[in-house]
Amino acid sequence: MKRLFQSVRWRLLLWYALILLGLITGLCLLAFRLTADDRNGQLDREIRNFQGTFFRSLFASRPLPRPDDPPSLDEIRERLRDPGDVSAFPPELHALFEGGGGGSYLACWDSDGSPLFVSANAPSDLSPPAAGGDNSTRYVEREGRREHHRINPSGMSSIIGREIAAEQAELRNLGLLLALGGAAVWLAGLGGGWWLAGRALQPIDTIGRTASRIAAGNLDERIRIANTDNELDRLGQVLNETFDRLAAAVERQKRFTADASHELRTPVTIILAETQRALKREREPEQYREILANCRTAAERMRALVESLLVLARQDLPASGTEPVACDLAEIAAGVAELLQPLADEHSITIERELSPAPLHGDPHSLAMIVQNLLSNAIVHPPSGSKVRLTTTTTADAVVLDVSDNGPGIAAEHLPRLFDRFYRADPARGQATGHTGLGLAIAKTIVGNHGGKIEVRSASGTTFRVSLPRG
Repeated sequence: MKRLFQSVRWRLLLWYALILLGLITGLCLLAFRLTADDRNGQLDREIRNFQGTFFRSLFASRPLPRPDDPPSLDEIRERLRDPGDVSAFPPELHALFEGGGGGSYLACWDSDGSPLFVSANAPSDLSPPAAGGDNSTRYVEREGRREHHRINPSGMSSIIGREIAAEQAELRNLGLLLALGGAAVWLAGLGGGWWLAGRALQPIDTIGRTASRIAAGNLDERIRIANTDNELDRLGQVLNETFDRLAAAVERQKRFTADASHELRTPVTIILAETQRALKREREPEQYREILANCRTAAERMRALVESLLVLARQDLPASGTEPVACDLAEIAAGVAELLQPLADEHSITIERELSPAPLHGDPHSLAMIVQNLLSNAIVHPPSGSKVRLTTTTTADAVVLDVSDNGPGIAAEHLPRLFDRFYRADPARGQATGHTGLGLAIAKTIVGNHGGKIEVRSASGTTFRVSLPRG
């Protein structure tokens, strides 16, 4: 039972059932009360009309000496004690004198409690009405009768009533019908509520099953959306976009792992092959030096690759960088240019600098890595004798770094994947120069961590532009 009510569907149905029960009960009670009040009002009007008919008939049978004057109390008492010729009364009043069950009855008492007139059909237990505070007239319902009790200022009192057993039976039948009808409506509402709750929660159940299949490894699975633009469809769209990013991240991770394994396999293979060659037989010292040099070159390549992987791993962490400090991108670029000047001289590359002050808040070490990766690529890839321009500028809310060369450029098919990890536009050249294919990926990650963006344009030459927020 406890597990049953942990279900969202059952909880919704329980609240819905309680609210619906309250509404139906309230409506049935209201309908019953309105019907009962209407019935009582109709009975009260009938009793008043009966009273008026009786007293009009009482004085119509024998006219008063002074017809224009209202009758005195003594005249009223006299007429009540001696109504006169009963046949002169209307037929509906004959039961007052002849007796019989049912119908309306009437009784009047003098101020001393002595009866003035008690109809023949009046109940045997009828007694003068008791004074009810300030109320000289009131309606009373008791023992299947409804009565009008009245006490005049003179002390005379009267009771006019009628049997209401039939009306009470009808009212009980109405209450039973309302109860049965309300119960039927409530049960039908519960069935509809169960169906509606199931329909409303079905997309959530579908989302849950789809997410379970994706968690089990089926990354191509997606939530089916009905395109109704409701809240659940929007949730499904958000989750599908999240799953797309998750699948892409997993795919990138797989590709990255495979590429890293491939890149590391080459220097390891070289080291193993060279050591086996050295151990196979005795060699001259010059040959040992050659073997050790090859092993060192492979180890240095492996170390460069591992260091690049560590940089990427640190940059991928949520809190990858240090606390931002005030620095100048122009000064950082100038320092990196000085550091890479020997490499430029080796490749006969001229570095032209146009470094305007570019103050910002960031991590100087990471920013230097961006400049180093972009500038080293611009030095190594263009042919000898090319020029590389290093520029820093500022805008209203950003600083801009441009690294341009006048080389042959990069083919258009390589541009979309240029920042992918281990991607090389020229694989053979990358292996020859010792580049790992991670420099641009590292630069893009650092730029993203600083809230900036990096772009590349390539036609007759290639330009990398880095825009970083100043704050």
